[in-house]
Amino acid sequence: MDAARLLALVEAGKEPLRTFLIRHSHDAERAFFLRSAQRLLPPERRASLTVDDFIVVVPAFTVSELTAAFQIGFLIFLPFLIIDLVVANILLALGMMMMSPTIVSLPFKLLLFVLIDGWAKLVHGLVLTYAGPA
Repeated sequence: MDAARLLALVEAGKEPLRTFLIRHSHDAERAFFLRSAQRLLPPERRASLTVDDFIVVVPAFTVSELTAAFQIGFLIFLPFLIIDLVVANILLALGMMMMSPTIVSLPFKLLLFVLIDGWAKLVHGLVLTYAGPA
């Protein structure tokens, strides 16, 4: 593949990629990265900078995706934390202070994840982050 063909492919794919990145990034993140780029770039580059430039859209999309990932991770973590607390309290009530609650709660966590079909729910949640409004 020669350089001219590669440049033509990049030009052809640039606008659909830009549209995708804009659709799936938050407006507040794009505004923040636009302000940051205007502060950091040289004056001759600032004048032509818009909210749709890749230097703004790519980091905004990345931060938006990281935000969604942390939200999903937090929702997965909460039931496991509750299981840890319940198991720790039961072990303390039974007088088994030296037994690690983590070792006892791990099978319960795995059982919960399997019973609620955790992988399917996780994948569906990830795919639905790209679904548009109904």
